[in-house]
Amino acid sequence: MALADAISSATEAAHTLRASRARNEANTKAILIEPLLGALGWNPGDLDAVEREVRVYDGTCLDYALKADGVARIYVEAKGVAEKLDDRRFVAQTVNYANNEGVIWCVLTNGVQFRVYKTNEPHSIDRKLLFEVDLSSDDQPLAAKARMLGLISREAVVGGQLDAFGDAYFTDARVRAALARLVTRPAPGFLDAIAREMGRPAVAEDVLRRSLARVLDADVPPDAVPAPRESTGSVVGPAAPPRGRTYELDHHLGNKSVLIRELWEQLDTYAGTLGGDVSRRVRKQYIGYFRGKRSFFTSELQQRRIVVYVSLRPQDIAAWNGAAMRDVTNIGHFGMGEVEYSLVAPEQLDEVRALIARAYALRGPGR
Repeated sequence: MALADAISSATEAAHTLRASRARNEANTKAILIEPLLGALGWNPGDLDAVEREVRVYDGTCLDYALKADGVARIYVEAKGVAEKLDDRRFVAQTVNYANNEGVIWCVLTNGVQFRVYKTNEPHSIDRKLLFEVDLSSDDQPLAAKARMLGLISREAVVGGQLDAFGDAYFTDARVRAALARLVTRPAPGFLDAIAREMGRPAVAEDVLRRSLARVLDADVPPDAVPAPRESTGSVVGPAAPPRGRTYELDHHLGNKSVLIRELWEQLDTYAGTLGGDVSRRVRKQYIGYFRGKRSFFTSELQQRRIVVYVSLRPQDIAAWNGAAMRDVTNIGHFGMGEVEYSLVAPEQLDEVRALIARAYALRGPGR
């Protein structure tokens, strides 16, 4: 059975199981989890591929070890279909037991939600979440669910695709954080190397450091950058966006998966490259981006997607993607923009960047 078909079948079965009195863990495993494992290439009937009730270091058992060449590659902890996976005890149990056994990847699931963790990352447990898939959610199209869930297939694990996907997000985030630390307190020669690579015309050190801080979203201490010289002329720079209470970024990024965090980082970095008149404001319900005083897009970070509202008219978008776009001209929403874009996967970034660039251009002077 193709994975997409297996997901559709599991979604229907989950609805029936949730409505019954038999929604316990044993039935969840038999009716939902094991058929999906089979569709992912982990044959539950093959003891060399799937081991049940795996005893770990303190005598506790985890539900499944998914094995290749006799080595456990993923541990899976199962809960009943009615169980909520947000319980920190469930996450700690799954991640810690896998990590103590040297198993890098683990999955916590109730047969409908699948949360994939990388156990050896140097972060708190909630920051070890790479991505999650909710089979019952309308946030992700069926193709996106199959694509993401396919990363824990036997083929993807043995072929290295899961490791590569994890490295691209976890490692990129750590590299970005390291560069941000270098911006705040640069090592000798760091800024000189960047200046040489940039070539002519030369950029003053304080200007370079402020630029790096914007690009890397780093906080530069006031004493780290010389104060700009006073000018007798008019102040040059982007106008401030509309006033309102601001929030810390962690208000939106906290408890989000690494995938969602990195997708947002890509959008945020791209927005900053569009022009020196771009500013960002973190509001309670969304993160807004302005060209001068005019919003050109906002982003709302959810658990499994980023909802991007772009300041474009739906009728002006020639290549309308019905799987990701929605006309919200007459639909109430928190963000600012008439076009809603549901961003769930890295391959969508080029399309949403193109929309953002067009919205930015339309917010230019005299437009």
